[in-house]
Amino acid sequence: MSEFTSVEGKVAIVNGCAQGIGAGAARKLAEEGCIVVMGDIKDKVKETFAEIKKDNPGLKGFAKIVDVSKEADVKAIVEETVEKYGRLDIMYNNAGIHIETGNVYETPEETIDKILGVNFKGMFFGCKHAAKQMKKQKSGTIVNTGSFFGKVGHAESATYGASKGAVHTMTQALSLEMAPFNVNVNALCPGLAASEMHWAFVEADAEKRGISFEEMKEVELEDIPLSRYGYGKDMAGAVIWLASEAGSYVTGQLINVNGGLDFS
Repeated sequence: MSEFTSVEGKVAIVNGCAQGIGAGAARKLAEEGCIVVMGDIKDKVKETFAEIKKDNPGLKGFAKIVDVSKEADVKAIVEETVEKYGRLDIMYNNAGIHIETGNVYETPEETIDKILGVNFKGMFFGCKHAAKQMKKQKSGTIVNTGSFFGKVGHAESATYGASKGAVHTMTQALSLEMAPFNVNVNALCPGLAASEMHWAFVEADAEKRGISFEEMKEVELEDIPLSRYGYGKDMAGAVIWLASEAGSYVTGQLINVNGGLDFS
């Protein structure tokens, strides 16, 4: 593998990776030779790590229960990673939730707090503590999961969209703060993903329309120019590029990884 595109030996933390996009991304980073630390609020993250290690026997890393809405949890996974491996090269903040909120005038305060607690504060804490370490190293890559919902407003998704919009502007601000330390900071904006979170929405939409789950998937796929859902490996491809020398000049960007679904 060319050193220009290699991430072999780099130490990576992936938060929000017990399943779905995060799990797929962690697997691909492992396959590319990274030391992979996996954090998630679900205990399943340990099982997922074990499965990835079984397929990649030489994998170094560990899995840890992390509630990203609690700063102490995020600080702890960063500190434990650095204590074990001496550095942190890649921070992929992927943990997020999407709760049905209805219209703005119907949204309860506790739902707002829960969504912002995970989607914004959780990513803020990940950025904060990764940035502290990478500033010392004078190197590193921070990648946040944004969304096209954070670029353009969507009815009945104001809180989720606002949380992702906040991630976008934080990403750009942090990219300017970290540029003097040779750290690039970007956000990935996925579209429709092959994940448990998205399948729940497909099921709900199918029920509303009176069609089957598979029929609803076909309706969605018609809107994606590349005619397939996004997978963890697609996100990992962008993370690997940004963390390698090949992507080192890219910072402060909101990068669509969505099969052509949206160009905003």
